[in-house]
This record gives sequence, structure tokens and C-alpha cells, in this order.
Amino acid sequence: MKKLKYGYLICCFTLLCSCNDFLDVRPEGEVVNNELFKNAQGFEDALYGVYSTLASPSFYGRTMTYYFNDILSQYFFHDYPGDITLKICNFEYKDSQVRPTIDNLWAGMYKNISYVNNILENLAKYPETAFPLYHVYKAESLALRGFLHFEVLRLFSENIVNNKSAQGIPYVNKYKLEVSPFLSAAATYEKIIEDLKTAEEIMLKNGEYFQNTDQQSNEFLKDRQIHLNLYAIQGLLARVYWTKGELKTAAEYAQKVLTCGYFELADKSEIENLINGVLSPKETIWGLFSQNFYTNVRNDLYLSGGSSSLFLKADHDDTYQTDKTGTDYRYEKWFKNYSGIEANGLRFVKILDTYELSYTTRPEARIKGINLLRLPELYYIITEYYLSIQDQSTAISYFDQVLVSRGLTGYANRPGATLTLEQVIRERRKEFIGEGQYFFTQKRYNQNIYEAKSGKTYQASNDIYVFPIPENETEYRY
Repeated sequence: MKKLKYGYLICCFTLLCSCNDFLDVRPEGEVVNNELFKNAQGFEDALYGVYSTLASPSFYGRTMTYYFNDILSQYFFHDYPGDITLKICNFEYKDSQVRPTIDNLWAGMYKNISYVNNILENLAKYPETAFPLYHVYKAESLALRGFLHFEVLRLFSENIVNNKSAQGIPYVNKYKLEVSPFLSAAATYEKIIEDLKTAEEIMLKNGEYFQNTDQQSNEFLKDRQIHLNLYAIQGLLARVYWTKGELKTAAEYAQKVLTCGYFELADKSEIENLINGVLSPKETIWGLFSQNFYTNVRNDLYLSGGSSSLFLKADHDDTYQTDKTGTDYRYEKWFKNYSGIEANGLRFVKILDTYELSYTTRPEARIKGINLLRLPELYYIITEYYLSIQDQSTAISYFDQVLVSRGLTGYANRPGATLTLEQVIRERRKEFIGEGQYFFTQKRYNQNIYEAKSGKTYQASNDIYVFPIPENETEYRY
């Protein structure tokens, strides 16, 4: 019941209000507010609407996962002269084909922020006792606001590790038609962390409901993986502190998730179907429900000859082949040749629902959707912290757990081997393909980027790591 509702809520919003009110954040939306937020169901529908919007192709259903972000990381390209993907590969952000995508990311993120602020302001009109899940609505909304600002910050702002005085972004915490000032990156981080920590405190105090969710009578409490649950918030705090360069605090938050008891690394035998269009019941801490993700992935990554088909770069296997100590099941299972495809037959299938592709029934119940935060990232964060304080043995103890789960031999069983940050970064590249996360690793460590098709190396700079802010951005800030 919940999954069906989650998928069509945008249509419900359209029925509730025209394009000139709630969804476009216009003053006349107050009539809709009175109607939508009159009961708990309205708040739940509004939150579902934000999650559903984020799962659309303009955001994590395509652009910010395997498409725009991963093209920047040089995983994929589209072999047609003048094609937009070649311009993305070459970081031509101001090109007339590329710029609209960037501008829409900025505008769309702030529009989603406005939705969340509308939820929070309407929720504040009620006493805390008004709804049984009042605190859950508030915590999820605050976490969403922090997350959305963080996504804008790490795309449109300079790496604060390289420049402590970098300019940040506007932090909008009110539902109003006013222009919010730009903050420094440091001040923006403070507000992001404040929202996430407040959300964490609310859930710790009032209950997260992650336990026995299938038995919950309230539909909103089921499938907590597709909500910003307590552990997703703590995982995001680990990611935020890691990006900010505060590894000790990042590791502390990552450890909270590792010890909560609800997640575990998959076995190497489960790698093939780990997240093929679905959320991993073991590794996914947070993801977005989506019925349409399969169609997007199939069109972009599987079909050949289409207007948007993406091909793997010629050097795609170099990183996997570097470490042959054991069998890397990611290399074995995430790239396949299909006989029905004549040219460029090798396809990336990690996030492709191969059961739906072959019209067969998946043997186990899984949530269809897009993975936004998985357990391996937290192991890498903790590993990096211990490497930073030169504790090789503890770093290896965490790093090896992911390696072994992928089929490789752990460093503890490699006589004389020394684990380095470069090897952790390489594992991030292998693990995160198709998820849009590796570009932020490259930015975090200010890496030069090699483009295999042209043979050109792009030197690390703001030209490749900082998106241009839209010239008319004041029209989209509220």
C-alpha cells in the first residue's frame, strides 16, 4: 500500500493544487496548506512528495547518480560527435547543452528545500501531542533540509579542506519569498550539521521505530530504509564531517551506524544482485523508493544505439585489475556481455534490475529504488581516520571487512603489505560506480582527472570541481 502511494504522490499534489501554488511555492498556496496540513496524513503525504521528487530523473533517479555525476568521474560516455556526455566529460559547464542541467539542479534543490520548510512551519502550528508521529515528521523534515543544503554545497562550493574561507551557499530555513544571503562554506556547514544533529536528537529522544517495522500499524513507519531514519542521519553526519575534513568526528558517527545492529556487509555470493534496481536489505541505510528507476537505467546503460545510451570507458577495468589478490566479485558480476547487443556489448549491470529485464520473478522481496547511503562508505571513513593517525592495524581491520565481502584477500593476510589512502580511494572508485558518489571523493582529495577517450588529464581546480551558480539564481531562492 505504502509503496504504491509513494510513487504517485506527485500526481496527488497536482490534483490538490495547481502549478501556481504548493509546488511552485506561491502565496496563494496558503489555501492548499490549510487543506493539506489539517491532519497527520497530510504531513505524511507532503514528506512522501519530497522523497518522490528526489527520486525523479532530474535528481537521483538519473542525473545525480549514474548519469551526470558518474560521467564527470569518467565512468561513462556516449560516442556521438557533439553529444552532451562528451561535453560533461570535458567539464564544459557553461556550454549551452550542459548549463541547463546545472541550473536546474540548483533551482530544483532549493524548490525541494522550500517544500520542507513549508512542512516544518505548518507542523509548528500544532502542539507536539497533536499527532502520534509528530516528532518523526519533524526529524525527517529537518534531516531533509540539512541533506538538501549539503548536496547543493558540495556541488556549488569550493572544497573547504583546500580553502577554509570558501564561499558557501544561501541556507534557507523559512518558507518565504525572500532572497537569502550567501554564507561562508564554514557557516553553511554549521547550519547543515545543526539541522542533522537536531533531527538525530529528536529521534534518539522520541524513538526511531526502526525495530519490527513490518509489524507497525502505521503505514508511515514501515520500510524505514526509504525514510531519513536515525541511522541514515548518523551516516549522513559521517559523510558531512568527512567532506569537511574532520575525520575523527566522521568516524565516530560512522561507528554509531556500524554498531546499531541493523546492517551488515553482504557476502561475496550476494554481490551480483546487491543493488540491481533495489535496496540492499543488508547494506542500504537510506534509499529512495522508485518504480521508474529500472526504465531509466535500461534506456541509458543497457540499450544500444539509443539517443542517450552510455558506454563504459575503455579503461573501466583497470582499477579492478590492479588488485588481483583474490577474486573481485564486483568485476565479475557488475559488467556483462549480452549477445543481443552487437556493438559495445559490455554493459554495466550493477544497478540494472536484471529480473525485470528477463521477465523473471525475483526470489526474495526487495524494495525497488535508488541507493543513497550504503554501509561500505562508513567502513572507508573509519579506515581513513585510522590511517590519518597512523594506526595501520586498526585501519586494516575495518578495510578488510569490505574487501573480504567482495571476494578479495584482506591486507591482514598479505604478508608485508601496507594499506595506504590511495588504495582506499581506489576501492571507493570500484564500489561506488553507478551511485554518483565517487565525484565527491575526487573533489575531497583534489584529484587530477584523466579522460580516457581524449587521453587528456584535467588538473584539479575549481573549474572542474565547482559548478557555476545560475546567473538568475535570485529568482529561485526563497
